Amino acid sequence: MNTADWLSLVPFLAVIFVLSGMVKGLSGFGMPFIAIPASTIVLNVPITQAMSWVLVSGFATNIVQLFQNRGHWRVLLEIWPLILTLLVTMVFSVQLLSVLESNVLSMILGMVMVISIVSQSRKKWDVAPERKTLIFTVSGFASGMIGGLTSFYGFPSLQTLLASGMKKDAFIFSASFLLFAGAVLLAIGLGSQGLMTVQDGFLSIALFIPAVIGMLLGQKIRDRLSLKVFERVVMVVLLLTGLSMLIRGIVQSF
Repeated sequence: MNTADWLSLVPFLAVIFVLSGMVKGLSGFGMPFIAIPASTIVLNVPITQAMSWVLVSGFATNIVQLFQNRGHWRVLLEIWPLILTLLVTMVFSVQLLSVLESNVLSMILGMVMVISIVSQSRKKWDVAPERKTLIFTVSGFASGMIGGLTSFYGFPSLQTLLASGMKKDAFIFSASFLLFAGAVLLAIGLGSQGLMTVQDGFLSIALFIPAVIGMLLGQKIRDRLSLKVFERVVMVVLLLTGLSMLIRGIVQSF
């Protein structure tokens, strides 16, 4: 792809990253869930290339949200089984990015997410305190395995965190920490397998600006939301994530 081709992508990607940044600012997560499928479908690029474009924005926006909500760092003492299990599992599963085709898995996971979230909207799921360690561990393992194969390592971990009764700002800190740590492993996996070029790296840096603009806009909206409305927003974002994975798997199949 020559320089002119790269430059022609920038306006489309800028719009995509502003919108995905707004979703992240509003819900505390969701940037790759929106940006990767949108870039793949609209621009017809490989999934791994779209993943590389999100890396810098993912690092930066998660660091910003971690700093903004740093007063809630003690929540890590509660959710460490989830984070540790997810990261250890992802160290191994991310090595399969260049080996396995993820279209079928994406479609299956997308359908599971949609069914799960629709059913949960009818009856709220709560994590019992005495079962938190077990559920966090199982959720972390599932997210780590799925994340290495699809780059979507927020499900079911984020849904589990929400179901644990976590407050809004604590949830955002937890989600940002989880997504930042996962992004580090994903970047290492992409780089070590030769799935990210120098041009992709520069484009990823450039897209940081529209992503942050979108995130700041989303945060202004979020500050006006009650906890109940915030939980509904998160569930909608998760539902859209499931649909995006389903669409991505279908597109990959053709």
